[in-house]
Amino acid sequence: MRYRLGSAALGLLLATVLAGCDTAGSTDSAPAEGKSPAPTAGPFVPEAGVCHPAVETVGYRSSYTTVDCAKTHFTETVHVGVFTGADADRFNSPPPGTREARAAFHVCDTQATAFVGADWRGGLMSVQVVVPEPKDWTGGSRWYRCDLFTLAPIDSDTAADHAVERAGTLRGGLSRPSPLAHGCFTDDKYENLLPAPCTKRHRFEYVGVWTAPDGAYKTADRDADVVHMHCRSVVTAYTKGTPSAKSAQGTGTTYRLPSPKAWERGDRGIRCFYWSGDRDMTRSLKG
Repeated sequence: MRYRLGSAALGLLLATVLAGCDTAGSTDSAPAEGKSPAPTAGPFVPEAGVCHPAVETVGYRSSYTTVDCAKTHFTETVHVGVFTGADADRFNSPPPGTREARAAFHVCDTQATAFVGADWRGGLMSVQVVVPEPKDWTGGSRWYRCDLFTLAPIDSDTAADHAVERAGTLRGGLSRPSPLAHGCFTDDKYENLLPAPCTKRHRFEYVGVWTAPDGAYKTADRDADVVHMHCRSVVTAYTKGTPSAKSAQGTGTTYRLPSPKAWERGDRGIRCFYWSGDRDMTRSLKG
């Protein structure tokens, strides 16, 4: 593992993270557990405020199943929106990475942040857009689901994007102390970041997100110095320091990219961490 000392080069740590739509209203009323929707005269529309036993990018009506969020599940629908205007004129439903799906993702990003009570990137969470199956799109369905799911703990170099099964809603999950929230960390010999109480010895602390510009995933950290420069600005905001303040000797930043799949969906949030290379810390740097 390589780190930046002051203005020296810091190695990249890749991680799982923890990357024309309106905001149609959502509802918290859930259909009966495990029940598929009954046929209706109009296009089928899923509901918000419900949980699902599987991860989907395409919502097939025949397999649409909900479970009580208090029971084990993989995803939670936090919002249901509608494609409108030119975004609704496609011949088929938009797959991940398209302009239309990215626009829906931006709505889902905002809705998920409001749902959990803070930027969801500050925790082991990710957001995914689910679109109608082809025959439903042809039949007039223009909805999209914003599904939220949790991720495995941060590791050193695996940019995975696998949902973790959990029980309980994520509503307000980052508005209070939570094991899902990024905080302080130690590292092991495999360079994994291990959560640690900020009052105990640690070397790393999550400080926030820098939103990278659009571009190919392979170019996201082509110039690591630029990423570290922006992460230092995030540290400054987190600690309420001054922009001209220089890093103390033996300290610096490290960062994690979204997974390739999250980047394709529209997540451009690079997670920034403060790093103390030469001594342990026993309190948070916040403020």
